[in-house]
Amino acid sequence: MVIGLHYMMQCLEMNRDTLQKNPKRLSIQLSSDGFSFCVYNSQNNSYELLKTVLFSYKATSPTALLQEVKSVFENEETLHNSFNEVLLIHHNNLNTFVPQAYFDERVLNNYLEHSVKTFDNDFVTFDVLESLKANNVYIPFVNINNFIFDSFGSFTYLHSSTVFIENILKSKNIYEKEMFVNVYKNDFQCVVIENNELILSNHFTHATKEDFVYYILFVAEQLKMNPNEFNLTLYGEIEEEFELYQLLYRYVRNVEIYAKLNTNLGLDIHCLPQKHFNLLQLHL
Repeated sequence: MVIGLHYMMQCLEMNRDTLQKNPKRLSIQLSSDGFSFCVYNSQNNSYELLKTVLFSYKATSPTALLQEVKSVFENEETLHNSFNEVLLIHHNNLNTFVPQAYFDERVLNNYLEHSVKTFDNDFVTFDVLESLKANNVYIPFVNINNFIFDSFGSFTYLHSSTVFIENILKSKNIYEKEMFVNVYKNDFQCVVIENNELILSNHFTHATKEDFVYYILFVAEQLKMNPNEFNLTLYGEIEEEFELYQLLYRYVRNVEIYAKLNTNLGLDIHCLPQKHFNLLQLHL
């Protein structure tokens, strides 16, 4: 059986003896241009493996994406092992957040129709964010779900925005209005939180550094956030030497790159704190 976050807690109530026999958990994040995965050992609370495979081209169809994923599985021996738990994170822009007070599971497609191009045969699901009293409604890569099920059996899947926001909220308390940006190769997630409540979550594509900065300043303007005052934290594929950062710093004064060291990384894993934030905060 394949499950989303609304069934996740049931899935996490695992038998202790089973955990001792196989304490390893596999977490995967999938996007149209890459595949990242890590292995976490719950017995010693350590990440044992982290790897990213960039696709040869951006997959623009479900069939092409599946072929890329199958190729990764064929070449990665680790993915032939068995795991106590498997989690798949879908990274795409086919989602929207709905307050639980206005949520009706019977009309999931309706929530996406004004922001996402949908078809009648699209499978739409949702993640529950209890701390925010909101649900993340989205379209997962269904053919990838089927492939993961065929490979491992029962597993859990989530949307990347769900994971990003939950990782932020468990890492700090947020009282003043703050912005958080998770940078990928061709896109980024932008989240604004105030008083531990979600103000905005959006997804932007960027081809140039000017695109990147424009969208961040646009969000700030719409939410009346003064670029000289609000705090912006960057995650993902970003470093101070990058042109993206250098240009952004001209316009946003209080910008920083997430720098909290992850003490649960194994000795063979060398990764800057901001990179793979979604994957490497899951089990902390």
